[in-house]
Amino acid sequence: MVNKRDPEATRAAILAAAEDAFLEQGFAEASTSDIARRAGVTKSLIHHHFGSKQKLWTEVKVRRFGEYAQRQQNMLDQSTPTAELLRESLELYFRFLQKTPQTVRLMAWMYLEGDNDCGDLDRAVLKNGVETIRAAQEDGQLRKDVDPRYLLFSFLFLAQHWFQSREHLCRDLEMEGPVEDRDEEYFENMLKIFFEGVLPR
Repeated sequence: MVNKRDPEATRAAILAAAEDAFLEQGFAEASTSDIARRAGVTKSLIHHHFGSKQKLWTEVKVRRFGEYAQRQQNMLDQSTPTAELLRESLELYFRFLQKTPQTVRLMAWMYLEGDNDCGDLDRAVLKNGVETIRAAQEDGQLRKDVDPRYLLFSFLFLAQHWFQSREHLCRDLEMEGPVEDRDEEYFENMLKIFFEGVLPR
């Protein structure tokens, strides 16, 4: 049972319970009653700390994506726009998804439910990413005839879709062994496909 006299512990317990509920059921089906039961608190405490289920959902997303987004932002801010920076950014995102499979499930629910609220931090990283790619194009590091926005989309979805579909694809393509063992093979092949298509001609 949560110590209700410790606001930080209570808040953390609610966030953990909410994330579990959202991962299992999605935002629409998860109820504040269920979240309260899981956290060992009353519904009124959820409203006291977060105001609404929507705000709690936003906090769960910030908690899940915040550390990655900050690391990515720092990398983009502190580095010269190059093809190598793009490769390092892709690896950072791939490793983030690899280490946090819950994130992939959370994103799947967001897409299924038409959740377009990616948050200020996420928007800032996306905008910075596009501008970094554009600068690398102008410097001759990357081919210029590709829209940097679509290049960024491809970058994200090559990583995301692997973790969403690897079990299904590996089974249907009769790849033996645990699917996790295929991550490195996929990553190396993904880099070849991605960079051979974006380097200057």
